[in-house]
Amino acid sequence: MSESYETLEKQLVNDPERPLTRMQRRRFLQGALVAGGTAAALPTVFADQVAAQSATDTILVTVTLAGGNDGLNTLGPFSSGQYRDLRGPLAINQSGSHLVGDGLSFHPNLRRLATRFRRGDVAVVRGVGDPMLDLSHFSNLARWQSANPDGRITGTGWLGRWLDVARTSQFTGVAIGGQGIPLHLRGADTDVTDLPRRGGALYGSDRSEQRDQRMYRAIRQMGKEDNRPAWVNAVGATNAAAIDAAQAVAPAYRQDLPEGRLGADMTLAARVINLNLGTRVLNVWQNGYDTHDNQVGNSSAVGDHADLLAELDVSLDTFFNTLSAPMAERVVVMIYSEFGRRAEANGSRGTDHGTSNHVFFAGRRVKGGLFGDPPALNQLDRRGNFAVTMDFRQVYQTVVEQALGVSGDSVLGRGYGSLDIFGEASPAQNPLSVRAQQIRERREQNADDYLLLHTPTF
Repeated sequence: MSESYETLEKQLVNDPERPLTRMQRRRFLQGALVAGGTAAALPTVFADQVAAQSATDTILVTVTLAGGNDGLNTLGPFSSGQYRDLRGPLAINQSGSHLVGDGLSFHPNLRRLATRFRRGDVAVVRGVGDPMLDLSHFSNLARWQSANPDGRITGTGWLGRWLDVARTSQFTGVAIGGQGIPLHLRGADTDVTDLPRRGGALYGSDRSEQRDQRMYRAIRQMGKEDNRPAWVNAVGATNAAAIDAAQAVAPAYRQDLPEGRLGADMTLAARVINLNLGTRVLNVWQNGYDTHDNQVGNSSAVGDHADLLAELDVSLDTFFNTLSAPMAERVVVMIYSEFGRRAEANGSRGTDHGTSNHVFFAGRRVKGGLFGDPPALNQLDRRGNFAVTMDFRQVYQTVVEQALGVSGDSVLGRGYGSLDIFGEASPAQNPLSVRAQQIRERREQNADDYLLLHTPTF
């Protein structure tokens, strides 16, 4: 491997080649855009940029499951004898899981996602991976995020290159969580805003005291003096942009965010989308999927992996419930991980690094169903991993062309073909039908909970 660990880490979390003024703006926004404060009217600069965007443009939220999610235990053939032989003590019980067809069931803790699948609002692309079959977290995630045709890892990512060719504003690309700009959102000439989860008073929006008013007025004037050095004007322009951006995003922080990192980040993402600032692509992280041990506890519904999927399920539901009705028609969530896990369990009640995996899409614009060829359980490679049946860049080309409206070649360097995953928003359901379905699901869940609590063990 030619890239060092340190080089890859820098590429994944930051861009050392970014000019100073852009880095100043990014870091300043990262420190300034925090919870609290009083919202002001949308600054004219953002209103003009938003007006240039279509009210029907698709909004993409990528959820990065960092560490390598176990796709086979997320959605798998839990009643299959081959599956149970491979997984042994890690096998998910069919009882309590959520059957969705083709012999596949969602994990017991993904009840809400399974419901969306049955409604036709979830697509699952199977067998997706990197043909280079690299099992390193850092280099494989960097390749997934940079998505170059020759597998090289560069300083730009696939969505960042889309941002380079799209008409963008300050909030067209947004990273949620205050962890820096991920590689896949970084372009050659694009600003992306990093919004932290929590913090103190929102910089530039609390002007209740006269001294604060004078300070912010002075800061805004710093970049407008002809006789000042260029660096002073650059710092002043960066500060003024931060103040404008802070005022624009302030309403997203008015109410407290839910407890838990992913729930808070997904809620913040939905609130930012609702502000209609022209946001088109966002990223949220969920860490912890490198489950070498304690992946499954003494039942299918407990253990590290079960806890992560439960958090994901609730957080996705909170996200969609937070979206306004017009925005819910436009949003697509893409859930992916840098690789899957090995077919067989290891000796520590866990799984080791694998190859191919599922990629999930959720939203009203998704044509629900199963896509791609599932890897055969009885045709593993020499290391015991599943075959990669679809290059991950084919999934990206589908997103870029069908959801974001540019050619795949312009972002990915060449064509990979695409899938028929996206369409018009699915018809809204009758609220009474939705409520009836929720009652049926709750009844089933109550029955499962009762059996779990009262089934004797020997």
